[in-house]
Amino acid sequence: MKKNTAESWPAFDRDEAEKGFDEDDWSVFNRLTSIDLSDEELARAAAPDRAYPEIKEFLAVHWHPEWAPMEAIAKRLAAAFPRAENSLVIPTQHNRVMTFGEWAGVEADVYDRRYMAKVQLLIHFKADKLPRAAAFVAMMNRTYDYRALQLLDILGRLTEPDKAALKVQASLACSVRPEAVAMARFFAARLRALINGSGLIGARRGEMLKNRLLHDFMSERLGATHRALAEQANLYIEAIKKTVKAQMRPEQFYSPQEVIEEARSLGGGVVIPHPPLFWPILISGLDVDGWEVWNSSTPHHTLFLLEALARANEGAGRRRLLAFMGDDTHMSAKLRTTAGREKAAREIGFQPPWFEPEARALLKKTGQSLAGVINEYRARLS
Repeated sequence: MKKNTAESWPAFDRDEAEKGFDEDDWSVFNRLTSIDLSDEELARAAAPDRAYPEIKEFLAVHWHPEWAPMEAIAKRLAAAFPRAENSLVIPTQHNRVMTFGEWAGVEADVYDRRYMAKVQLLIHFKADKLPRAAAFVAMMNRTYDYRALQLLDILGRLTEPDKAALKVQASLACSVRPEAVAMARFFAARLRALINGSGLIGARRGEMLKNRLLHDFMSERLGATHRALAEQANLYIEAIKKTVKAQMRPEQFYSPQEVIEEARSLGGGVVIPHPPLFWPILISGLDVDGWEVWNSSTPHHTLFLLEALARANEGAGRRRLLAFMGDDTHMSAKLRTTAGREKAAREIGFQPPWFEPEARALLKKTGQSLAGVINEYRARLS
């Protein structure tokens, strides 16, 4: 890789980007895509950031184990909630069915054609239903495989710009220098070549091929040099990501109704996560068990959502909607230092609004509580 001490970058050279590897490139790539944990990382996975000895019950039905071992997570929860007497813990990896104890779960990407948008659903069911869940698991695997190709699409768009990518480049011309675009293209081409030579595609370790990988690889290889230029390169990369996501093919996704029907055949429950990201789904009449009224990634609408949920429950002829909260913890943020500070601060099973006076008062007014939601949802799943 060419080194430059000034805030500049050479014109994009595909041959150099794709063939000029060195040991440092492979070392960084292998570290960023490794799912093997060091003793230090295992210890970090098992140790919560803080303990909550005052909490007697906790709910964790929206969190992402990623590559952290379930044994370590069990130790983490035991240390975080040493006096808990009642809990419900179900993992929800993106489009991957995973189990924890007697429960199985997944966060499913679906496409709602009624308002032309991708939305998400949390699906939970008893793990002993897995032997007859082949059709449901196959649906999730198909969605996972399609989403996993998104990084390669982004890298291709950056390396060999199409009309959409060139349009993005033109729209950012005032804030992104040509050298920054060349930098983004260089690292995209290099990363794509590393991926192609790694054998990761289709392997279990392929789950590490996430969109953020380009940002992390570029940051690691640049270190403290070219900081201002790298910020501009990231602006361009993020803009390209948006064009790729906007052009996803709806036919590659199942509809909410299809996924819910298959989940219900397994006795499963369905929860709408972080609804502020896709409001119309709340009035779409889907057969769900409840809504997240708080999520760590969308934390500012709790009281409004509690009131809306209470109004929805006033109607006759439907099962009561339960109020859920999602800590949305990603264990990778606990194990690696590339995640943002906010994401790293999340903790499995801890959702602050359960204990805040105004939210508690509204919950009580609508006949809901943390213990009540745990008990009722567990009964529905059982």
